[in-house]
Amino acid sequence: MEPRKQDILKAVVREFTVSAIPVGSQALVSRHFFNLSSATVRNELSELADLGYLVQPHTSAGRIPTDRGYRYFVDFLMDLQAVPTQLETFIQGELRTAPADPQALLERVATIVAAVTQNAAIATLPHGPQARLKHVDLVSLEPTEVLVILLVEGNLIRQQIMSVSRPVEQAELSRLANKLNRELVGKDRDGLELRLKRLGRGLENEIVTRLSQTLELFEQGVETLVLHDGVRNLLRQPEFAEASRLHQVLEVLEETRHLATLLQELVGESEMQIVIGSENQATQLRSCTVVLTTYGPTRRIRGVLGVLGPTRMDYGQVVARLQAVARRASERMSEVYA
Repeated sequence: MEPRKQDILKAVVREFTVSAIPVGSQALVSRHFFNLSSATVRNELSELADLGYLVQPHTSAGRIPTDRGYRYFVDFLMDLQAVPTQLETFIQGELRTAPADPQALLERVATIVAAVTQNAAIATLPHGPQARLKHVDLVSLEPTEVLVILLVEGNLIRQQIMSVSRPVEQAELSRLANKLNRELVGKDRDGLELRLKRLGRGLENEIVTRLSQTLELFEQGVETLVLHDGVRNLLRQPEFAEASRLHQVLEVLEETRHLATLLQELVGESEMQIVIGSENQATQLRSCTVVLTTYGPTRRIRGVLGVLGPTRMDYGQVVARLQAVARRASERMSEVYA
């Protein structure tokens, strides 16, 4: 794209981000292009519209960016805004006092993202591609009902009730838990499968089978916890003045399992992903932008932090602030999960 067209597209995006009003040539000349005539700017706007970067919602109105226009802006024109010192201090302070419990910490992180970006925030609990057992507890509930509490490396916890083939008392369960913690800590699913091959039928076989199945769920991300916060921020955006449009977004946010899968697909192997409007696979999000980044205590154990808002988003500000939270959250999780 020619430099002048780039400058005009960048100015239109900035103006529309602030005002939510279609941008005309007069406004651009008066605020950005003092050395250009209105006729010249109008011609450039018209050409940008012909190229698919801008659209004119009404005959006499100014222009607004299309999804293609936002994509060009994000890929080639966006400048990351410096995070104000006051906000950096706020982020650090909130995370420094965040609870050590993984779920409570995740809730704090989601709240911080929503507060500093003024959009809806999405956060998933970190999980690894190869889950390893850290600790197991076995609690007797009924003669043949056992509560299995599994802690995976990264302090991800899973509690589930299972039925066993014979009555069992707490003393036996405690002895078995101690044995498993001595011999299986640090083992992944392959290690548990090797253990199963050496075991005959019995209680230990049943418990280790359940542990192996649970590790597989963690690896697949099925047990990924997804939290969101800041939906009320969307209510302040004119794009969501129509209840039906907001309802579509809420449908996606409330389907947490579907959302977890969607986030994993979107972020892929990259550390930052920006999905704009029609690029979203979910039809309910076609009027939204989703900005995603990864975070976590280690490179192997990663979760996703995201911002969901209108396509008319202050991209440079949102990306910089999301990255700032991700950095600080990773540092805090490194301390907690050590």
